[in-house]
Amino acid sequence: MQTEADETTVSATESTVCTLPDEHHCVYCPTCSSRLQDSRCKLVCRTCGYFLSCADFY
Repeated sequence: MQTEADETTVSATESTVCTLPDEHHCVYCPTCSSRLQDSRCKLVCRTCGYFLSCADFY
């Protein structure tokens, strides 16, 4: 048997669920976690200089 307090707790919990954007993890730099910028056939980190070329994906 649920009491009013239990129902309130469930409702509060359900309303505060965090939804994350649908972004793939590969758009973030593995070194510094900054967002990678698209530059022709590369993804480049403007913060630390890390990059992935299109050849890295194959």
